[in-house]
Amino acid sequence: MTFRPMRLVPASACAFLCAHALPAFAAAPAGAVPTPAPSAPATSTGLDGYAAVAFALAHEPSLLAQRATVSNLDVTFTKLRAGEYPSLSGELQNQIAKSANQSGQFAQFGLSPATNFSQNTAQLSSTYNLYNATQQIDAEQAEKQVENARFELRRQEEAAAINVTNAFYALAADRGVVSLDENDLRYQQELLDSARAEEKVGRVAGVDVLRAQVAVERSEATLVQARATEANDRESLAVLIGAPVGTPFAVPSTLPEPALPAVSTATLDDIAQRNRPEISEARAAFDAAKLGDAAVDNDLRPTVALNGSFGSQVSPTNFVLQQQEIDSSNAQALATYNSEKLLFPGVDFPPPTLLPPVNRHTPGFWQFNIVSTFQIPLYDYGQRAAQHHAARAQIESADASLDNAYQSVSADVRAARRNLDAAAQKLDLAKLSAREATESARIARLQYANGLISFTDVTQTEQTALAAQNDLLAARVQYVTAFIRLRVALAPPDTAAAADLRGL
Repeated sequence: MTFRPMRLVPASACAFLCAHALPAFAAAPAGAVPTPAPSAPATSTGLDGYAAVAFALAHEPSLLAQRATVSNLDVTFTKLRAGEYPSLSGELQNQIAKSANQSGQFAQFGLSPATNFSQNTAQLSSTYNLYNATQQIDAEQAEKQVENARFELRRQEEAAAINVTNAFYALAADRGVVSLDENDLRYQQELLDSARAEEKVGRVAGVDVLRAQVAVERSEATLVQARATEANDRESLAVLIGAPVGTPFAVPSTLPEPALPAVSTATLDDIAQRNRPEISEARAAFDAAKLGDAAVDNDLRPTVALNGSFGSQVSPTNFVLQQQEIDSSNAQALATYNSEKLLFPGVDFPPPTLLPPVNRHTPGFWQFNIVSTFQIPLYDYGQRAAQHHAARAQIESADASLDNAYQSVSADVRAARRNLDAAAQKLDLAKLSAREATESARIARLQYANGLISFTDVTQTEQTALAAQNDLLAARVQYVTAFIRLRVALAPPDTAAAADLRGL
């Protein structure tokens, strides 16, 4: 088995980062995106990013199916575990049998069943498998399967949180695109108004007016498509989280820009390796594989079972028959005594001793036994060796998967941190580019209004500015989703908390 060293993380840091899912980082290093003011309030009421993720975790169909799988495996484990403990059961039984002209199965011995029979039984019984290796290993394997399914559920929850986050902020980007297209339409309308004014004074040709009209119409078409895309993505997000199609979402008008984490990548890596469900899932599979090898020799282990019971058993029919025999015997004794008194009146005969009535208060019963079994197969033609070979191959595979899970988690955290740093730098550049392009478009419009540049020049400048604004919007979305992706990579106890950016 490969030894996996783990770097120790201060308890305070681990508790803060895991429990709060990195709600706030310390001051960012030089060159990082500065911490902005809190995001502007949503333009409409509905589910925000955190609420959308929380709703998805509670209603997404695939997550509900995985929770059902966990419940079913837990039922199996509970049943197997219960078999390791003493059972206690009570029994109340009433038996009534009547027959006529029936020989019965003991007719060859000259016995015939009673025509009427009844019996009442009340007892408590218990069975305890004091030692049963097969049952114990089966229960332990079932427990590992439950753990595996639970960790798989957590992994699916994290994947769902990332998908919903990407879809939510993609919707925010759609809204931003609609806003940019509305601004572009206003800009193109202003150019059209300027072109018409310049045409009246003879500064531009009529073709510029036609070009401006075409630009306005193209901007209107782009805006129509952007609004349709936003509506489509809104409904797709609702379906993704398992909500009704018309569910409203509180998309922020300004995306948050939380500061970069002032925590080392090694520390984040250690936190993730302690919390990520992929590692716990692989470890549970590894433990189950080791139990599978031990289960091969179950038949070589002895079994010891204890069982006992106590109670009361009464047959009213037998009491009736016994009482009838006693009454007949007493009647016969009295008849004999009276006959003797008539025949010999001068003789003082002692009165007969009569049999007492049947005692219907029977004593209770109890029983106890221990059964120990130990069997040894003398020769199995290589079956056991083959099973051990297969089981140990499974152990090696599970061990390799566990090692790979550690490496995959480490690579995932490092990639998430690297992508966040890159997204921060791209956001800085996009902001600078957008400011410069916006100012260039403003100056170009003024120059065109004064006849200094052509319509083609101002249109190209506007398209450049629009592209820069779109790049800035995409950079904001990429940064916030990368930030949440890093949070999810640390596997916080509350998966939905990774998407909570309120106050940042």
